[in-house]
Amino acid sequence: MRRSLAALGLVLAGCATVINDQKETIAVSSEPAGAVVTVNCGSSAMYGGLTPASILIERTADPCAFTIAKDGYREKRVELRRLTSAATIGNKVPGIIAGSLLSVVGLLVTPDSNWIDPLDVAQSGWEIGSAIGEAPGNAIDRKTGAAYKHVPAKISVKLEPSGDGR
Repeated sequence: MRRSLAALGLVLAGCATVINDQKETIAVSSEPAGAVVTVNCGSSAMYGGLTPASILIERTADPCAFTIAKDGYREKRVELRRLTSAATIGNKVPGIIAGSLLSVVGLLVTPDSNWIDPLDVAQSGWEIGSAIGEAPGNAIDRKTGAAYKHVPAKISVKLEPSGDGR
């Protein structure tokens, strides 16, 4: 029972965290194969292996770029863009619930008056409740990195001969 409640809490608090891991895999290939992949996501560059390769990077990494190089060919640099993952849409569910509740409460407690429009109070309740309901999930997802994805998720480059004999 406790596990079910904990799982429900995670689903309602951070949907992208349930769907996305803190890391993601970027597939890298080149023509010709066997090129060195250098990953520059964060403070220092690191060796990513030889193509074809699957590189595991942190979703929070920004900026992030890969350099693909092979002797006798011009190196290629591919910049990744960090975008918001569609998985964060799940954070709207608790926002809808909280917004709806506050909206209804606002309608119920608004006194009959010529000065206060009950629909204005309901709208304010909706906006406040939505923001409060979504905030925990959005904060968790941004902190863990689950709110993000990098594009492109697959990198395929054709290396051109350098022409300088190296």
